[in-house]
Amino acid sequence: MLRKADYSAPIFVAAALFMFFVGGLLTTVVPPIVDKSWARPFDNSDPAKGVTGKLQPYTEQQLKGRNVYVREGCWYCHTQQTRTLLADTKRSGWRGVDAPVSTPDEFVYDSPHLFGTKRTGPDLSRVGGKYDEQWHRAHFRNPRDLVPGSIMPPYPWIADNEEEFQAVVAYLQTLGRAKNWRPDNDYER
Repeated sequence: MLRKADYSAPIFVAAALFMFFVGGLLTTVVPPIVDKSWARPFDNSDPAKGVTGKLQPYTEQQLKGRNVYVREGCWYCHTQQTRTLLADTKRSGWRGVDAPVSTPDEFVYDSPHLFGTKRTGPDLSRVGGKYDEQWHRAHFRNPRDLVPGSIMPPYPWIADNEEEFQAVVAYLQTLGRAKNWRPDNDYER
């Protein structure tokens, strides 16, 4: 009886590897081949509401802000993707409206993508427009003044460097603004 198990182990391992590779192909290679919309920018047009426009490439100032965001390691603690979990859509929502789940067509201009994997700090995928410039400046100077119990370190050198500060805020204001899901049409940049 045990000898049979010894001889079938290589077959089992081969079958498991085969299934693993088939699963990998079906979840990573096939979807972009089948659905070409992933490579096109998100289309924000809605003729019924009189809304026109597509996701636009970052401006020079927004790119500079994104570079500061990467340089300071913000993406190590903050993710930029609203997952399909109900808690994510509620948490990233705005004024009682659940946020839409992130889709690939929102990130066509991001290279590299800053989705992140660790949520030490809050997800920033839909933060654009939630806070004004004064809030961001106070938050960079001392996050605990605005968010008691925050473990985010202060970044006073960003708050005090006007050019970098304006660039980071310009970048943060773009996050999550591609889709017109906000109440009172509060989706415009």
